[in-house]
Amino acid sequence: MNRFVVFIYLGVFTIACQTNPYLSLEKKELSSGLRYDSLFLGVNFGMTSKEFYAHCWDLNRKKLVSQGPSNNSVRYLIPTESIGQNIEMLFYPVFNKDTVYEVNTTFSYTAWAPWNKETSAEYLMKEIEGLLSEWYRSEFYEIEGPKNRSKLLATVNGNRRIALTKVSEREVRARFTDLLIEKRLKDE
Repeated sequence: MNRFVVFIYLGVFTIACQTNPYLSLEKKELSSGLRYDSLFLGVNFGMTSKEFYAHCWDLNRKKLVSQGPSNNSVRYLIPTESIGQNIEMLFYPVFNKDTVYEVNTTFSYTAWAPWNKETSAEYLMKEIEGLLSEWYRSEFYEIEGPKNRSKLLATVNGNRRIALTKVSEREVRARFTDLLIEKRLKDE
């Protein structure tokens, strides 16, 4: 009887994987062999820490970015047309062997207020999904988070995955990950 239950479970899991649009997209994109290392503002997967800091210093000198809170991130303001205020984008990379393989970003409206529904994370999530869909010409799919079963939006282009999630009533996080490096790190 146990073998029968295991067989049924494996069959359902296999069918679910085959019909999940995100998993199908990830498999197709990774097997394509295409690399998409470009992220935003000239930041790329594979930059060394020295290249990243020099690039951000140059962007700061051009007044395109500034330092984020406590000097722990880079701050970029994105103008919006929908509600007439800016979106603050804070970002900082994760390095593997001194090269960028992941960039974590946090978005929030600069005029956020808990009583203003138009500045809530739910509204922001839709706006960020639309913005990133336009930037990367990609469709986001709803998936379940691997750690806490939260709902995420994710897309993949070649090796580049972008995952969006609400982190508070004010903030939305986007994580840009080089899937090839992530998979290699999990195997090590």
